[in-house]
Amino acid sequence: MIKKIILYSLFSLFIFSSIYFFLNKDYYQNTTVQKIENQEALPGGHFKLIKQDGTVFDSEISNKLMLIYFGFTYCPDVCPTTLIKMADVIDRLGDDALEVNSIFISVDPERDNVEIINDYVSAFHNQIIGLTGNKEQISNVAKDWGVYYQKEFIDGSAEYTVNHLDIIFLANANGEFIDFFPPKIQSALIVEKVRNLIKSD
Repeated sequence: MIKKIILYSLFSLFIFSSIYFFLNKDYYQNTTVQKIENQEALPGGHFKLIKQDGTVFDSEISNKLMLIYFGFTYCPDVCPTTLIKMADVIDRLGDDALEVNSIFISVDPERDNVEIINDYVSAFHNQIIGLTGNKEQISNVAKDWGVYYQKEFIDGSAEYTVNHLDIIFLANANGEFIDFFPPKIQSALIVEKVRNLIKSD
């Protein structure tokens, strides 16, 4: 009987934690999107972080359009789905993809070192740039881009996941925000937007 009560309590705690996690994520996601749409707080800014090959990536020097996604390599669902989409966009762009930096920025610098980042992004596409840094660097870039992220421990253990914003940003070569793409957008629409910008330059 006691075992059943304990199991029921643990199950209830898991359900409550899961509901809290997703509601919390949706709240920050919707708040950020609303601020952008109302132009209350437009994201943007250059950044200098460590690339997956150990070199420094400076967005100001790269002088290209940027597709930017913030996530982490231990992400079980939304990050892989988004990077598959990003890889599809790169393939659809063809030669035009060389005019764009497709970037994945880790919001889990404690675990995502350059080796892990390299293995992760290369599994999706060799043109995806994986970036990491120390806690302060990631925090500053995330703040500039209005990206919410928070460590969420799992069942009181040392294991954790990271609750984070789930949209792709599009920026110009000056690091200025142009547009954003929500999770369910089709790759073709991203390609169309990027191609129009390339043609207008």
